[in-house]
Amino acid sequence: MKRNIYRNTMMLALAAMIFGLVSGLSSSSAWAASGKPIATYVSPEKIEFISYSKYWNQSKLKALYAELMKNLHGKELNYLGKVILSSEDKEGELGIANMSYSWTEDDLSDIVMDEPTEITLYGANSNKTVESMSSTLSHEYGHHFTYYWLIAKEHKLPSDSNAKWASIRGIEGYPVLFSEDSSEPEYTHYWDSAEIMADDYMALFGSPNAKLSMVNSLRTDDGKGFYGEIENEAIPSAMTLESVRSYWLKLSGLKDPVPLVFKEPKLNKIQAVESDDGGFDYKLTYEAASANTTVAQRLQYSVYWTYEDDGEETFDYTEMTTGKRSITISGGLPEAELTFTVYAYDPMTKQYVYARPVVYDLSDPENPVKVGR
Repeated sequence: MKRNIYRNTMMLALAAMIFGLVSGLSSSSAWAASGKPIATYVSPEKIEFISYSKYWNQSKLKALYAELMKNLHGKELNYLGKVILSSEDKEGELGIANMSYSWTEDDLSDIVMDEPTEITLYGANSNKTVESMSSTLSHEYGHHFTYYWLIAKEHKLPSDSNAKWASIRGIEGYPVLFSEDSSEPEYTHYWDSAEIMADDYMALFGSPNAKLSMVNSLRTDDGKGFYGEIENEAIPSAMTLESVRSYWLKLSGLKDPVPLVFKEPKLNKIQAVESDDGGFDYKLTYEAASANTTVAQRLQYSVYWTYEDDGEETFDYTEMTTGKRSITISGGLPEAELTFTVYAYDPMTKQYVYARPVVYDLSDPENPVKVGR
C-alpha cells in the first residue's frame, strides 16, 4: 500500500491509493530517470539528502538536515529514508511525502509501514535557503510523524474516523473527510483529515524556522497573509487544544518542547468611529490569546480580512500590534461582507494561534453587522 501526499501553495492534492498497486511513480524510480544528483549527504541516522538543484550543495543539504532535526522527532525518524530537493516547479505543489504501508487483517491490527518514507521538496531553484524550505519540510515530516505513530500505537490511518484524534480535535459539526481516496467526487484537500493532522504537527511541533516563515508570509507580495501555511482555519486552532498536544506526545512518548497553550483570540466587536474627514475608521476588539498576563502582554496581533471584488477574492490586513486587545483600521473598509481572522504570535516561543473566521456586513458603513454565528 503506497500513498503519495502532496502539499500545494494554496491547496494540497492527495494522490489516490489502491490496495496492492503503487499510486503513481515512486520517488526512487522517478529520480533515477531524471539524471545524476548534483549533491548528496547522508545523516548519522542514514537519511539520504539528495539534491537535483545547482543551488543545493552538500553543505546546504547538511544544513537542511540540521533544520529537520529542529522539528520534534522520536523513533519515527529512523523510518525516514530520503529527502529529495527537486529543481522542478510543479504548479501548486510544494512537496510530497511518499509512504508505504500494508496489512492483512480487516481491522488493520497488523498494519505496518513497509518502506522508509521519502520526502520530495519542489522548487529548489527558487527556494534556495533552508528557511524558505522549512515550513514545507515541517509539514511533510508531519505526515510521516502522524502516520507512523497512528499505525504503531492505534493500528489506524488518518483516514479512520475512529482514531482518538477525531474525538478530541474539535471537529464535530465540521465536514472533515476521512478517506484514502482523493478521487471521490466529494473530496476536498481542505477538509482532508491527514492534511489537518500534518498542519497541526507543524503548528504544535514544527521548527522555529517553520513557524517564523508563517509569520513572514504576512510580508510577501504573493502570500496569503499571516500564517498562510495553515490551510484550514475554519476549525479551532490546534494551539488552543491542550488535549491534541498531549495526544501526540503520549503516542510518541516525547516530552513537550514548549508547554504553552493559547486561547482563541475571538473577534467580539467591530465599531465604526467617525474620522476627521467625515468617513469612518473601524475599531476591532478581540479576546486576549492567553490567560497568562505576562504572555498576553508580549503577543503580537494582526487582523486579516477577505472579500469579493468583481468576482475575485481580495485580502488585506493590519500591521502587527503588541499586547493590545483592539486594533483600529483607519481609512475605512469596503462596503461589503468581509471575513475577518485574528492572529496572535508569540515572538519568544515562535508559537502562534488564530481565531476562526467571522463575517461582518459593512454595506451600512456606520453599523457593521455580524453575519451568522
